[in-house]
Amino acid sequence: MQSRLVKLIRAGAATGLMAIAAAPAVAQLEWRFNNGYAPTRPEAKALDAFAADVKQRSAGKLSINVLHGGSMGLKDADAIRWMQTGTPEMGFMWSPFLGRDAPELASIYVMGSVASAAEHQRALPVLREILGEQVRKWNIVPVGFMGLPMLEASIFCRQAGVTSLDALKRVKLRVGTREQVETFTALGVAAQIVPQNDLYSALQTGVVDCALYPARFAHTVSLQEVAKFASGFGFPFPAVPYVIVANQGKWNALAADLRQSVSAAVTKLETDTTDFSKDEQDEKAAREKLRGMGVTYQPDFNAADRDAFRAAADKTWVKLNSEAGKVALEYRGKIAKALGR
Repeated sequence: MQSRLVKLIRAGAATGLMAIAAAPAVAQLEWRFNNGYAPTRPEAKALDAFAADVKQRSAGKLSINVLHGGSMGLKDADAIRWMQTGTPEMGFMWSPFLGRDAPELASIYVMGSVASAAEHQRALPVLREILGEQVRKWNIVPVGFMGLPMLEASIFCRQAGVTSLDALKRVKLRVGTREQVETFTALGVAAQIVPQNDLYSALQTGVVDCALYPARFAHTVSLQEVAKFASGFGFPFPAVPYVIVANQGKWNALAADLRQSVSAAVTKLETDTTDFSKDEQDEKAAREKLRGMGVTYQPDFNAADRDAFRAAADKTWVKLNSEAGKVALEYRGKIAKALGR
């Protein structure tokens, strides 16, 4: 009897093990995240860290596949449109790219709005409020934010001596956005937009004499080969945070614990990318690296020039938001109030 009982127990155990083996494994869900920037960009590395964090927090149940370099064939300017389709499930939006579909966001910040990380920190809560409000209006979920470093602008030139606004008036300057064109033109500087991919040849052939560009990224476009002289300009580029977004239908269908994993990872991403404590150190290191590559750093633009630029930038800020309408002007007013201006 005992022998028969043992056999039955063993048989039952074996059957149970077979049932467990035959049971389907917990399916891993994969979401795609569109990133238009190259994988070498700091934003791309931050997003890779975010994806790894989501996987860890969700115990592998949710995987975020960050597709870099525009490999999905989606344009940043179309983000409002493709985020409503569900393909991809996630991505980011940056307000300066959204001028066609959301003109009220295109110039909520301009170069010259702030001159330091301390000023920027005062504006961030209002920027987040505005961006979140707008994203929800399009039935897209603003999961959180990713910060931008305070990238100080430098003036890189083919020839020495361009260390003031007066000197800048005698050369042709490359800039990257319309608001920069407006501000420099108001100061009597001949500014024109040259796309980043065309910048090297434009300097090499004399289409432009100087370029407004961050020292920290200058080596990525080999700027040091065609512009051997540089001066610090005294203002950072507009650091409007990126909005990390999700398709509303996909987000609502996601299990609550997975939504929590994503939200917690985005919170960490924002914390990590809005730590500006090392920006000054990184700027010094970037300039030193460029010096080692043959760039001569001349004196920075002086306080009077910086004051003149900020005054012109304030007028540009009002002008562009007036063109965009009442809502844009209201947004500009809220940010200016937070800045104490």
